[in-house]
Amino acid sequence: MARTGITGPPTVLEGRFGLLQAFCGDQADPDALTDRLGEHWELPGIFFKPYPCNHFTHAGIDAALRLRANGLDPTAIDDLELGAPTAVLRTIGEPAQDKARPKSGYHAAFSGPYTVAAALLGGGGLGVSHEDFTDEAAADPARLALAAKVRCVPDARCDQIFPHRFPAVLRVRLRDGTVLEERVEANRGGPDRPLSAAELAAKFHLNATRHVSPARADEITERAYELADLPNVDTLTTLLTT
Repeated sequence: MARTGITGPPTVLEGRFGLLQAFCGDQADPDALTDRLGEHWELPGIFFKPYPCNHFTHAGIDAALRLRANGLDPTAIDDLELGAPTAVLRTIGEPAQDKARPKSGYHAAFSGPYTVAAALLGGGGLGVSHEDFTDEAAADPARLALAAKVRCVPDARCDQIFPHRFPAVLRVRLRDGTVLEERVEANRGGPDRPLSAAELAAKFHLNATRHVSPARADEITERAYELADLPNVDTLTTLLTT
């Protein structure tokens, strides 16, 4: 279309019906598009989600995985309290009865109690994976029993940090009265706690092998990491399209 001279609106970004107005309204900042252009890069600020569920649940999963790595026995848990920013509780904690017993794998991906339970009991992938969000997994009695012990509450410190980060705090009371706490202010996968090259490769492999062979997934990974030194992208695009 461009080759034949077809053009679009010159104010597609900043115009009255442009992208900025549509998505940002009066809060749009057009000058930010050209501020330090060519000097400042947004790419390092990208978050790579390690878990295939709502981003608001990730810090809770991180906290649960830390507790599990430190030897927490899920069978010794009396109750759990998941503290989060007030604004996110309507997504991951309400209504409480529905979040404790998600209706499907899709609903489980938006449940603070379920995702904490899945991580504590040992999920797949980098902590929890696609297999943890099937309808069958969401109906697992062990996960539901543990999820029923999780109360989602607002946390003042989390409110201070949100929305620049999506923090959480997980408090666990054991049957012997011991109280454990893990606070996560910067969740895994962001610029403060980036995934390693190996973790990114593992995430890609888990997703790609749902459609291609493990060998093909590994070869795509190798070519992608060599991209800066390849003479052209033909090898990579061939692997992606054939």
